[in-house]
Amino acid sequence: MRFGVELILYWLKITCGITYNVHGLSELDPLEPSVILARHESTWEALAFHVIFPSHKDIVKKELKRVPFFGSILITIESIIIDRSNKLQSLKTLKHASAKALKEGLWVVIFPGGTRVSPGEESIINPGGAILVKQEKRPVYVVTHNAGVFWPKNSFLKKPGNIDLYIKRLTVTEDDSIKALNHKIKDWIDR
Repeated sequence: MRFGVELILYWLKITCGITYNVHGLSELDPLEPSVILARHESTWEALAFHVIFPSHKDIVKKELKRVPFFGSILITIESIIIDRSNKLQSLKTLKHASAKALKEGLWVVIFPGGTRVSPGEESIINPGGAILVKQEKRPVYVVTHNAGVFWPKNSFLKKPGNIDLYIKRLTVTEDDSIKALNHKIKDWIDR
């Protein structure tokens, strides 16, 4: 998977002029399975995370399984697939499958907004990520970026430029409620 994504990112650089810089990579402890909660603006980050972060499982909506070629990849890499139309079942799947992945030494990537947003648009942060963080007591990293400026949602066209991706380890305390934790996540992701 990693090699294929590296080829795609190289192709984007050569044909579309899209490059990227990662800020805060030194905050990661690659040996400790962790949770990544990220802003979702583009298809770019869903790909690039497979190069930037340690081996992980993505939480994805079941509708993506129907996308030609891409759906096959999601099944091959054993993404954690949830049915957003059944909120209770999707939360159970998220908690159980993510806990299993973390125990196996994999990281878990969640886009807590649940869907792509445009640059500058505020995310609606769903509680699943915060619930998982409280349940698993693992390190959590929040990620924001400007990929949507260069590869906008719902657009085939891409613009040349440099994507800046920022990583921050989030401090989580026992006293943080799910609501307070979601507020911390939203504050960073929407910067």
